Amino acid sequence: MPALTLSKKIFITFFLVAMGTAFFFSCLNSYDRTHFSPVQTGHHYKGSAENQGYGEEFSYPMLYGEVIEVMHVHAFLIPLIIFVMSRILSMTKAGEGIKITVYVSAFIGVILNLSGPYLIIYASEIFTISLIASYIILGSCFIAFISLPICKMWSRKPAEESDYWL
Repeated sequence: MPALTLSKKIFITFFLVAMGTAFFFSCLNSYDRTHFSPVQTGHHYKGSAENQGYGEEFSYPMLYGEVIEVMHVHAFLIPLIIFVMSRILSMTKAGEGIKITVYVSAFIGVILNLSGPYLIIYASEIFTISLIASYIILGSCFIAFISLPICKMWSRKPAEESDYWL
């Protein structure tokens, strides 16, 4: 990562920490609804008439309109967030192999995450595993997206304002 002034280091660090916090609460929300269990995830999207043991006795299947309402926002925001995080990672001096691995993994995680609800509802409940896996993949990528730039950025000496373009 190019040498940055203290103000830019703080700004980028706060952004990365905020994105990590947002992803944490997204995972917490998903865990609260599904307990990251394939059975509970299937019940969340397809509905269930029996007691699940998690405080819910009955749940309705998600309707097509409900899925579209939630997913259209995610379909724009998740790739945008991954793009910004990837751009920050691209400015580090991490190896190309690490960067490519993180980029490809994040892309796979996004595809699994965005397609999961549709596949669970309209194809098979076996895709609950891919949706749960998407959180693991994206969580691993977020750790890399956050830790690598912060470590690289704070390990370099500050620059003068004219020493960089960012």
